[in-house]
Amino acid sequence: MKLYMMRHGETPWNKVRRIQGQSDVDLSEAGREAARLTRRALKDFHFDAAYTSPLSRARETGEIILEGRGIPLLEDERLKEANFGPYEGAHINELYEREEPILDFFDRPEQMAYIEGAETPAQVVERSRIFLEEFILPMEKEAESVILFTHGAFIHGMLTNMYQREIRDFWKGPKLKNCSISTAEVRDGQFRILSEAEVFY
Repeated sequence: MKLYMMRHGETPWNKVRRIQGQSDVDLSEAGREAARLTRRALKDFHFDAAYTSPLSRARETGEIILEGRGIPLLEDERLKEANFGPYEGAHINELYEREEPILDFFDRPEQMAYIEGAETPAQVVERSRIFLEEFILPMEKEAESVILFTHGAFIHGMLTNMYQREIRDFWKGPKLKNCSISTAEVRDGQFRILSEAEVFY
């Protein structure tokens, strides 16, 4: 089975570098256009099933990609972005000016301490591990290809599991641009990464 992991299109908060997390921010028009261009590039790709984070930026990306295919787009809470708690909506530059502890999520993922209301990278990795083991692996015999519409940190969590990396390597690999797709093969209960961060627009 092939597993396609797609990051949502750009939002206004992406553009100005505000932390989104689980805040529900719509796509920008640029994000919609990138999704439409990606849809055209994927016209010959086959998908048996599609799942999305319930956050609107992921769901709308999925709706654009799947337009005309007649494939149900099913929501799964586990596909949500990392929760940044009280820091959601803040500008990254302002957080660096104040040297806020949430920055460890991005710069020192293995050192991030507990912040009330927020997830650590280790918690995102664990959430993605449970999703992969309890949901994706059992689908191996039932589907040839599955696409997920989700978020950057959650995809990094899945890749951390697939590569069996340490938490300190949470962000290792190419930058996951908006609408980029990373692809894995699922065979005999094992994951093999085929590509990372492919952009089709």
